[in-house]
Amino acid sequence: MTDTLVVLSGMAALLLILAFRKGLHVEGLRGGFRMFLNILPLLLLAFILVGYLNLLLPKEVLQSWLGEEAGWKGLFIGPAIGALVQGGPFAFFPLFDSVFRDSVTTGTAVAMITAWGMINVGHLPYEAAFLGPRFIMLKYSIYILFPTVAGFLANLIFGP
Repeated sequence: MTDTLVVLSGMAALLLILAFRKGLHVEGLRGGFRMFLNILPLLLLAFILVGYLNLLLPKEVLQSWLGEEAGWKGLFIGPAIGALVQGGPFAFFPLFDSVFRDSVTTGTAVAMITAWGMINVGHLPYEAAFLGPRFIMLKYSIYILFPTVAGFLANLIFGP
């Protein structure tokens, strides 16, 4: 987290200097603050959700489903969870970091995050409405195995 904070702080400082030179620094800060206020409720709810999940989902259960002892099972359960979890990165990554990170293998983590990004079933109604059933069938027939394959390759390359 510290490295990320340093990099983001450096980027923000650089952009602030560039905006200041153009006289846009106040407008940029206002825009960022408005975005912060819009995202704050989502962040608070995500952190509350994570707090309760940490209490209600014992690490032992998660490890038996998604950890090394789960074996191949984790490479199929992980993507299913990833595909079902809703919310953007502000909701998903705190949840993943707190609840799953210490309980899953590298491959299961890769498979879960890949499924969240590629398959996310919450997008299904929008895809159906705008792109039609043919597109959905094509997309899901191509995407359905990719998270598991990515997880298998991650375990193969980096170990569990």
